[in-house]
This record gives sequence, C-alpha cells and structure tokens, in this order.
Amino acid sequence: MTSFFPKGSKVRFDAGFLRERVRDWWEGVSNNLGSPTIEAMTWSEFVTRFRADFASVVDMQQLAREFLDRRQTTKTVAEITAKLREIALLVPQYAADEDMRNTRYHDMLRYDIREFVSFSACPTLDDMISRAQEWEIDLEHIGKRKA
Repeated sequence: MTSFFPKGSKVRFDAGFLRERVRDWWEGVSNNLGSPTIEAMTWSEFVTRFRADFASVVDMQQLAREFLDRRQTTKTVAEITAKLREIALLVPQYAADEDMRNTRYHDMLRYDIREFVSFSACPTLDDMISRAQEWEIDLEHIGKRKA
C-alpha cells in the first residue's frame, strides 16, 4: 500500500500502523528528531532505529535460529507458511533469494508432504506452497478413508 505514497511519506504513513509500546516509542523518536528529519528519513533508517531499540543481537540470532531450525510437526501447511513469511521479514538475510526460500520451505515440510513437493515441479515458492497444501488435503482424505 505504501508504494502509492511519495518517497518522503512512506515512514510517516507506515508509522500510523504501529501499536502500543512501539507507537509510544515512535512518538518519542518523532518528537526528539522533529518533523523535517522524520520527513527525510528513509525506510532503511527507520528499520535501523527500530532494530536498535527492539531487536537486540541476541533476539536476531534467536530468530535466525528459529528460521533455520523450524520444522512442520502438528502445524498445517498454512500455519508453517505464515510463520516462515513472518520470520523471513525479520531475518531477510536468510531468505534473500527465491532459491534460498524454496530450499528452506521444502526442508520445513513434513516428510509425507515434502516427498511430493519437488523443486522441478515447483519453480517458485508460491508453486511449492500450493502443491504442499494440495498434498496436505489429499493426505487428510486418505487418512479419513482408512479410518
């Protein structure tokens, strides 16, 4: 949505969606820096400030570990996909390109789903997600028929 706003308005617009403690933090930053500085702030500068105050090195290491170690157990494909996307936003260095995201996603899936989700049949992450969701549904139906 913010792509429709002029470059100098992106930070101010997105800041309007902050809540509770983070909103209070941003109001303090805005008051300290002043309107001209906020208007000139780039998204990268905002993220740097945000991470300095809310995401310590230890927090970022923990998120990276969670991203790399995550496996689907009892969660659905939709739940594991949402979590992958959420963490990937916070540790973009581990999801920097499509191949990396595809590999990470494929490794996260349960074996009984992963064996039917091949890289050759799924050139994009969205293809892989769709295929995984289809197999999850098929496996549920097979399980119900056996019961």
